[in-house]
Amino acid sequence: NRAIAEPGGVFAVVLRTYAARPIRQGQVSIRVAKPVTKAARSRRVSSGASTPPPPPTSPPIATLLSAVIFSVNGDAQSRTSAAVDATGSNASLQFQSPSAGINAADGPLAVFFFQLDPGVAPGQKLNLEIDPKVTSLLDADGRQVVLDPRPGILEVRAPGAPRTLGTDGGTATAGGLATIAAQTFEPFAVSGGQIALRFDPDLLVGDPVVRMDPRYGQAVFTVDRGTPGLLVVSFTSPGASYNTIPGSIVAVDLTVAAGAAAGTVSPIEIDPLASWLLDAQGQKIDFILETGTLTIH
Repeated sequence: NRAIAEPGGVFAVVLRTYAARPIRQGQVSIRVAKPVTKAARSRRVSSGASTPPPPPTSPPIATLLSAVIFSVNGDAQSRTSAAVDATGSNASLQFQSPSAGINAADGPLAVFFFQLDPGVAPGQKLNLEIDPKVTSLLDADGRQVVLDPRPGILEVRAPGAPRTLGTDGGTATAGGLATIAAQTFEPFAVSGGQIALRFDPDLLVGDPVVRMDPRYGQAVFTVDRGTPGLLVVSFTSPGASYNTIPGSIVAVDLTVAAGAAAGTVSPIEIDPLASWLLDAQGQKIDFILETGTLTIH
């Protein structure tokens, strides 16, 4: 997932899948790195002989704090390792689940928590990369799972700047299932709040199914479906545990109209007047709102 952090702050690299498939064991290696400049690429190409990498920078761009792997049966075991070189920070997570409960439900698979170097300037964007050479998953029968790794971005915001709350609709087909969601991009304590999602009621039809995944924390919620094209989800979180892991903190499954035209792009919006999140002290959190889209293909 995309991530956001302020200099010196804690950020979460959330690895997620788009299909459930039980996993018994595996390992994942990720890298937090500055983008390679054109000049650096040119030097690498023009150099005829291999040269040793430059010494690590001090301090590292990001320091691994911890990591977690999810199993629907609560039996995941894991261990981590970390390394640093001149251009970035590397972290690896090895894991297993005797019951193959890892990824038995799609969504968040694993999370790495890092602390960003205080010297990284606001406005920078760092690459979040999965290393396919040392990343592998074995299914319940011990067979290798074919992976299609997709990178992400870590955006560095100014200290004290508002956080970002966005939406996503992804892609769907006419007559199929679409999942729209309100998303966060950094971990912070949430004790409750309300999310009002607006969408096209002629495009997304049927009875909505609202989910607040317990992997993001504990929450008790109610849903107001009284207005077509508007879903209002109100919730509380005991102990302000929600959003311990950022991501699709409110997800809604809806059916796409059978007559929806391929190529349709429809906005998924958060109503700013009817939406808020509360911190651990019950105070409203300042946000920048971003609008995502649902694309019919």
